[in-house]
Amino acid sequence: MKLYTNLFSPNARKVHAVASELGIELETQTLDLRAGEQRTAEYLALNPNGKVPTLVDGDTVLWESNAIMCYLAGKGDTELWPKSAKRYDILRWMFWESNHLTEALNRLFGQRFFNRDNPDQGIIDRATKDFRKYAEVLDANLARNANVTGDTLTLADFAIGVCFGYIQPLELPVEGLDNIHRWWGAFSTTESGKILLPG
Repeated sequence: MKLYTNLFSPNARKVHAVASELGIELETQTLDLRAGEQRTAEYLALNPNGKVPTLVDGDTVLWESNAIMCYLAGKGDTELWPKSAKRYDILRWMFWESNHLTEALNRLFGQRFFNRDNPDQGIIDRATKDFRKYAEVLDANLARNANVTGDTLTLADFAIGVCFGYIQPLELPVEGLDNIHRWWGAFSTTESGKILLPG
């Protein structure tokens, strides 16, 4: 299996972290995003979005990090992606991450990283408010569970966890969210969890 990647991308780091947790060794090709290697005709034939990551496994070509994570975990029998109805709860949180939490995070990412010389404070304020709203949903859930979907780590923890690696650089509003701090503090110190951290 070959992964086209760049560890600057949070989505790529999610896939690397899951592969590490599963003990799957991937052939990797790091794309130079600043040089535009993700926009070459060859790469766009694999991923028309021109983003990373992309996984190639024989005739199977997958983009979208959450789909790739499911594919890797589906190669075996693992609690990360159990062969039971629990998968639907895991998917619920993975969809929630991509549609709500990460949407707000990406707006902050754009202003704090890419537009930092002239940030739009209105965008920052709205994104901060949205991120906090969704973080409170997660915090309430973690009051009842050790991890996102229960006692054990699942793909949902990896999908959501990568967002919280940015607490400091993006000034994420997580003050007083003790359940998130407890969960993320424990998860981010595991070998696989460390891969989710930027840097």
